Amino acid sequence: MIKEFKSILKPIFNGILGYFYLAQFVFFKGDKIKSAENVFFFPYYHLGGAERVHVAILKAMKDQKCTIVFTHGSATKSFYEEFKSYGSIIELNPILNKKFRWVNNKLQNKIVQLINSSKSVKTIFGCNTDYYYSILPQIKETIIKNDLFHNFVENDHREDAIVNSAIIITNRIVINEVARQDILKFYLKNKVDSSYHSKLQIIENGITFDEAVFDGKEEDNFKIGFIGRWCEQKQPLVFLEIAKKVKSKYPSISFVMAGSGMKSNLDIIVASGVVFLGEINDKTILDKLYKELHFVLLPSLYEGFPMTIMESMAYGVIPITTNVGGISDHIFNNENGILIECVVKEQMIDDFVFEIEKMILDKKQREIISKNAFEYSRANFGIEKFNESYRNLF
Repeated sequence: MIKEFKSILKPIFNGILGYFYLAQFVFFKGDKIKSAENVFFFPYYHLGGAERVHVAILKAMKDQKCTIVFTHGSATKSFYEEFKSYGSIIELNPILNKKFRWVNNKLQNKIVQLINSSKSVKTIFGCNTDYYYSILPQIKETIIKNDLFHNFVENDHREDAIVNSAIIITNRIVINEVARQDILKFYLKNKVDSSYHSKLQIIENGITFDEAVFDGKEEDNFKIGFIGRWCEQKQPLVFLEIAKKVKSKYPSISFVMAGSGMKSNLDIIVASGVVFLGEINDKTILDKLYKELHFVLLPSLYEGFPMTIMESMAYGVIPITTNVGGISDHIFNNENGILIECVVKEQMIDDFVFEIEKMILDKKQREIISKNAFEYSRANFGIEKFNESYRNLF
């Protein structure tokens, strides 16, 4: 009886709460959209490579008035303050997660009305959130409509949104040629007119360098790292299996993990002989870690081009990574990193272990690849081209 009573009251309560948050949005937050020059739609501000790129885009646009609309609930507040320093923030999750259709429809209509009636909004921009594509068809033609894609997975659920919005979108940004080809395959499969292909453009990610010069790595005390989210895509459990196998033969080698979503797996991490460093938000601390690392491992199933690779190579860290996504655009096997071709789990683990041991035993080759990684990063990953491209876009 109590359970049935709760099931009746819950939607009523959610509706009231949702209506309250909607009223709060209309009266206190709507002006943040209406007075902006550029409105961004992103899902999260928690720790992640995509979020780091999104902050960089906002930073490149710091001389313009920007509003960032977050459509999902974030696991942590890692990048919240950085986003806030480059624009006004609106969070939709307190309304949307109530799942009250009437309120959500009112919210969507209000956002569209604010954008369309604004005298200042020139551009809207979306990435990694379906909500952006739900409002896109209703935005007036005079407003520039941009989106960004980092990477794709097999049977990607975004295919329909990409195809349906091809005629609407003004500029469609990808971070590498692999992602561009993926979208072209969607277009070809769904018979999208070739005239829309020209809207696709590549803007590669970039990073800011410190004044470090290459002085090599310590010959002893090898340290190997995994830096990223705990998720199926990144395969952290594979990293732990690699660590166990390597440490069984070379007990003095240190393995470390840093990133989000790992605390609940701390027992597994410790049991594998790996040190958990926490979620590192401070760039100074992260750069210090890169200086200490010899190798960074990425046993990912799919990627765009990870920020971890770019950032670590800038300190002479050798990336040992699966050859997925756009990684081979910049990582050349046995030149500035190591590419693992097999993605079948057991063979992949053996291949990683083999390459790590080979690098440990071959000091000369290790030093060459480390120096090449450092020099390649400095020549190719600078933030200047990234900033210029986004300024031109807007």
